[in-house]
Amino acid sequence: MNILEGKIVSIEKVDEFLSLNILVGDKNFFAVVLYSDALSWMQTGQSANLIFKEMEVMIATLSSKISARNAFVSRIKEIETGELFANVIFDFEGKEISSVITRHSCEELGCSEGSEFIWFVKSNEVTIGMGDNSGR
Repeated sequence: MNILEGKIVSIEKVDEFLSLNILVGDKNFFAVVLYSDALSWMQTGQSANLIFKEMEVMIATLSSKISARNAFVSRIKEIETGELFANVIFDFEGKEISSVITRHSCEELGCSEGSEFIWFVKSNEVTIGMGDNSGR
């Protein structure tokens, strides 16, 4: 388990979510969490721990090569933007792949319909189900 200690810089409540900016050293970390009364202790300036699993950390080189084996270049078909999240829909082999990211990240990356981006999913995050064609 990875644990980093930081200070809460900003909190934005949107619907049932909290969008948090937490400063660790001189680096900004961002987290989006479901709000519950158990999180009512959170205030700007407060210390907070960021906790995340080792398997949730992806690695990329400076030339945009990443560690996820399932990495594909696809054209953005559509972007649905909400107050906090953006649903980026890719055209992949004629099928739609959706990626929900924060609206801020979508804007910062310069995502736009028709542009190409890499989307990826770690192999341990893929669940396998039985297919439709029964060629047994």
